[in-house]
Amino acid sequence: MTAENITAATYLRNEPIFGVCPGPDLARLLPHVSVQTLEKGENLHIMGRPAAFMYLIIDGAFSVGGEKRGSGEGVVLDSGFLGEEAAIGMESYVATAVATRQSRVLALPASAVQKLAKYEPFQERIMASFSGRFFDSGKSHEFKNWGIAKKFFESPRVVVGWFVTLLMPLAVVGYLLSNDHTLPNEQAVYLLGIVSATVMMWVFRLLPDFIPALFAVLSAILLGVAPPNLALSGFASDSFFMALSILGLSTVISISGLSYRMLLWLLKVGPSSKLWYNFSLFITGSFLTPIIPTTNGRTAIMTPFLNDLLGAMDKESAAREAPRLSISVVSGISLFSAIFLSSKSVNFVIFGMLPPQEQFLFQWLHWLYAASVCGGVLFVLYWIANFALFRTSGNPAIPKHTVNEQMHMLGPISAPEWAGIIGLVALMASFLTSAMHRIDIPWVALAILFSLLMFGFLEKNDFRTKIDWSFLFFLGALVGLVSIIRHVELDVWLTANLTWIADFMSGNFITFVLIVAATMFVVRLALPINATVIIFASILIPTALHIGFNPWLIGFIILLLAESFIWPYQASFYAQFVSMAGHSARTDDQRVAVMHFVLFVCKIIAIYASIPFWKSLGIL
Repeated sequence: MTAENITAATYLRNEPIFGVCPGPDLARLLPHVSVQTLEKGENLHIMGRPAAFMYLIIDGAFSVGGEKRGSGEGVVLDSGFLGEEAAIGMESYVATAVATRQSRVLALPASAVQKLAKYEPFQERIMASFSGRFFDSGKSHEFKNWGIAKKFFESPRVVVGWFVTLLMPLAVVGYLLSNDHTLPNEQAVYLLGIVSATVMMWVFRLLPDFIPALFAVLSAILLGVAPPNLALSGFASDSFFMALSILGLSTVISISGLSYRMLLWLLKVGPSSKLWYNFSLFITGSFLTPIIPTTNGRTAIMTPFLNDLLGAMDKESAAREAPRLSISVVSGISLFSAIFLSSKSVNFVIFGMLPPQEQFLFQWLHWLYAASVCGGVLFVLYWIANFALFRTSGNPAIPKHTVNEQMHMLGPISAPEWAGIIGLVALMASFLTSAMHRIDIPWVALAILFSLLMFGFLEKNDFRTKIDWSFLFFLGALVGLVSIIRHVELDVWLTANLTWIADFMSGNFITFVLIVAATMFVVRLALPINATVIIFASILIPTALHIGFNPWLIGFIILLLAESFIWPYQASFYAQFVSMAGHSARTDDQRVAVMHFVLFVCKIIAIYASIPFWKSLGIL
């Protein structure tokens, strides 16, 4: 097996046509390549069969197309490619290839080799090889269009979804306008109607997530709920430019092959087992949590690792392990967001709402210490739930010799990779030294993006096509929606109507946690994470201060529970992950949604388990 991989790597490097393809792409291709030996008279591929592989002749000879000529004798080839149909996107082979003597070929699967077809010289060489052997008399080879006809069971969901979406705002606005209500103004009534329609689009998944978000902002402007400069403020916010900059840096890290090199290094130092693959993704995301103060930024950095790891596995293993690996990435970057003060900008919002003496006490290290028991319990419960829900057969081990060959094929670290390393180090250094340079992190990140663009490490076409602009529109619209909520004083109205919860806070903490968890779970179906945190903190932290309860504990619980979600629209970073990872991550697997709910329950258990520790510290 080792010799076979070395042979495959050798022939990939020696074939001139592969020289036009970047090293990272060839390294990704290598695990899927195999050497096949055929005896005289054995078929390599058969006319009309699915074009699953393209072949490179190593030695021997093949007769191709004899059935088309009628004589049974075809063109005899002893070098070059066969089965090019797999690379150019045809569904089936148009001829039969038969070995005329004992022969060996390099088999390249269609799913892998088609990714190389984006390089024009490679595509031209393959097309020339194919068209030069056959004269196709105009017969078209078309793909089946599976996207036109929807599955039957999806139709009721779409019909019901649009019906509810159209009816809900009419019902909400009509009810509030025809009855006495305590809402602060008429604009708040219209905003509730807009939000109700937006949420229904998300819940029924009628459109991509960013379109309902844009609908909410546009409707608020057209109906006079908020002025345009306020409604569109999200597109000029620090969060927007921070996300744009980190996505740009992530693009350089990905397309340069740096992320793949880092992944290969992890695969090289650890055991070849699915447990290590999942643990590597989880622990790497957790390591980035206190360093990169935005979950979206960590998502942009970590998702290419998942894509590359799945690409290194065979198709069957990747499909089987993808849901669990996806959970490892998402949980690694988000599960401990409340544990570290520096993990999210909204954590500093909570920190700023604490009185001066509490701010002095709960600096970065003491914040971590106070949250440590909760984080440790979460870590244990996460892995228990992970093993319980994602038990799979087989062990998709990636052989060490294959990893070594891939590392060799990547060659030395390239200039774009060095640019990604320097950019990432500079970004992390700016986070750690922000108290010294006092420059807002988003502008440091934007300066890094500008440098990558100026020196050509991020090209114009990559900037236009590789960055997830739909997510950026989604993020900008959500930030604007939070500003609109504040503008119409909807957050103030919520504060005035939920003060009754103070009795549970001081008298029955266990029940209080359940009430907050249940309420937040429902609210998170409609509002994004930051809006939920700000609203609940605006209500509960002043209440805690009023009755003499520790405000840090209230803020911590809010941050911990607000990060929970089930569907992509509920968390912008999860929507970004789903968009970047694509269908191969299998985030539509039912176990993924169940795991998200289980983690929400685990957070409640972790809070209860931390009560004795908090009492010993005098926090509770």
